[in-house]
Amino acid sequence: MPLPPLALPPSPTVRIAGDVVVHPQAVLAPGVVLWAEAGASIRIGAGVCVGMGSVIHAHGGAITLHEGVNLGAGVLLIGQVTVESHACIGASATVMDTKVPAGAVVAAGSLLGDRSRRWQPEAVSSPAATAEDPWQEPPARPETADSLPETPAPSPSENPAQNQEQNQNNKSSTVVYGQAYVSQMFAKMFRTEPLTPNPDHEN
Repeated sequence: MPLPPLALPPSPTVRIAGDVVVHPQAVLAPGVVLWAEAGASIRIGAGVCVGMGSVIHAHGGAITLHEGVNLGAGVLLIGQVTVESHACIGASATVMDTKVPAGAVVAAGSLLGDRSRRWQPEAVSSPAATAEDPWQEPPARPETADSLPETPAPSPSENPAQNQEQNQNNKSSTVVYGQAYVSQMFAKMFRTEPLTPNPDHEN
């Protein structure tokens, strides 16, 4: 992602406040701010180059830039930071409470030391520890010809009236069974009294 162009500092002067020691051979570009709060300090070694508009704000400890360190334009150092010899920090990078090793190169626009947003991997739970969902239907198993029960062929009856009466009984029993099952299910879900089968639905 391209970085936005850096704006010129409002003042070309270098502002220094607090316990700050800059080596005579260090170079500070226009608009640099060196601010050490009470109880903190800033130490800049020989051959250090601090780019235009960079801000070094020490609090709670010391910020130390060893010899040969190069800071690009618009770099922000906050808290307790140590940049060892000949390390290079790219433009618009932010470094918070971090130690940069010697000879390291920090890419432009990087963010180091921000502990407020840590990525936590999700805990993988075993299937045995997962509670079963009482409403989850079991996985359907494919039916094969061997698993299907054999249904005996209905024997033809010689009396047509008997067949009609038997079909009527089968129809009514099927409807009552389905209604009773739904009634029991709703009674379990909502703790209500089971519904009385309606005789109007039998026919």
